[in-house]
Amino acid sequence: MLTKSLQFTLAMVTIMATTNVAPGQSQTPVDPTLAALQLQQQQLAAQQAQMDARLKMQQDQQSMLTGALPTSTATPNSGAFSVSGTNPFPSQRLAYESLDKLAQQVAGRLTKTGTDKKTDLIAGDVLIYDQTEINSLVNYKALLKVLGTLQTQVTSLQAEFNNNLDKEAKRLLKLSPSAPPPPTTASKDIAGVLLPGLALGGLKTLSDLIGMFRTNTTIAYSSFTADDVALAAAVMDQLRAASKTVMQPAVMPLDVTDDKSAFMDQLSAVQTTLIKLQDGAGVDQALVQQLSDALNAFVQADQAVKANADASKAAGLAATRDAAHQYAIGILGALAGATLDVNNAGILKAQCDQFVKSIAGLVTAVTAAGTAFGTVQTALTAVANTGSATLTSILRAEKLMEAAQKPNTSILSVKTSVLGGSVVTRTNLFKGGTLLFTGGAIASFTLFDAKTGSVKASGLVVEDSKPQKQSFK
Repeated sequence: MLTKSLQFTLAMVTIMATTNVAPGQSQTPVDPTLAALQLQQQQLAAQQAQMDARLKMQQDQQSMLTGALPTSTATPNSGAFSVSGTNPFPSQRLAYESLDKLAQQVAGRLTKTGTDKKTDLIAGDVLIYDQTEINSLVNYKALLKVLGTLQTQVTSLQAEFNNNLDKEAKRLLKLSPSAPPPPTTASKDIAGVLLPGLALGGLKTLSDLIGMFRTNTTIAYSSFTADDVALAAAVMDQLRAASKTVMQPAVMPLDVTDDKSAFMDQLSAVQTTLIKLQDGAGVDQALVQQLSDALNAFVQADQAVKANADASKAAGLAATRDAAHQYAIGILGALAGATLDVNNAGILKAQCDQFVKSIAGLVTAVTAAGTAFGTVQTALTAVANTGSATLTSILRAEKLMEAAQKPNTSILSVKTSVLGGSVVTRTNLFKGGTLLFTGGAIASFTLFDAKTGSVKASGLVVEDSKPQKQSFK
């Protein structure tokens, strides 16, 4: 409603506009059309004034209400409604619950527990894949190949020695002193002398392979996060529930109570052969060399007796000749009273010298092979940077190889791609705030055939949870 002063002002304006006569002036005629237009303009001005007054009153009321209420400064993830930590526990819990459901999907796609009840891709044992353990299998396989080759070489070397050099040595040591020695039966090109070089190369390769076990400082699951370990544990639990035999060699060695080792037996066989070969070749070389020296002393003394005209000196040299004669006969194993012709002695000495030269290369090479084999043994017992002996890794790989070689054995690789959650803060001026926690997981899996390495199954699995609400005021 308008105030009285405003009504009075409007009335005066109307009267003046109608009469168009200023105070103290006389009335003059006015054009009716002009008067109507002036009156209309005045009415519009009065209406605008009324609207301005109402707007001012509403603005005053709004200012009074705004001053009566406190101003809110809360924004998402800040202020009174902020969440401590970048990954709050409710989100973590939801993420791992999703991971557990994801593991059920993985196990279901590999066994009859899945949607397809007719499919079962796991017929035997399952080995959980770990990069270090699988690499050890490859190194161990190469180690066996080199050790097998080395054993073949040493065995061939032993056979060559037994069938050739050792027989020749025994023949030379058992010849009749009185009869002329027959031609030597030893091969002019001793094949066995070339084999120790191959054996040395095999030992060097074997030592290098052992060094790969020693210098491998990768710790089990070093390439796996805690999330990967959790996924592997969940999948193993589901596979066990499906009556599958699951092994995790990266954590638990296989068959730790077994004291049998084919690798150690093979290594011991090589060592035993090398020791026997070194001992036999060394003894034969020494005995034949001793016979050669005795024959040489006999021949030299006989020549000195014949060349000396002095009877007294010749008698002394004859005594030396007779002693050398008896010594040579004794080495030949002849009975007392046997005779040895100087010509036969010269021929026999030549055969002995030929044999000594033939066996010398073999003895040298076998001795070097024995020394190298000692280096291999040292490398086996050396402690690696991981704190365990190299032999421990090799024996672990041996047991894993035995398990992988069982029929229908599979290797399962599982790895998380994404695992995590988030929190969303929603604020309301009158109802307070609401936290929405979310969580989910994405993982990949691959099932290999342990024998062929072919992929039997693989896939990507996604699982997420519904947002969990947590209100506060």
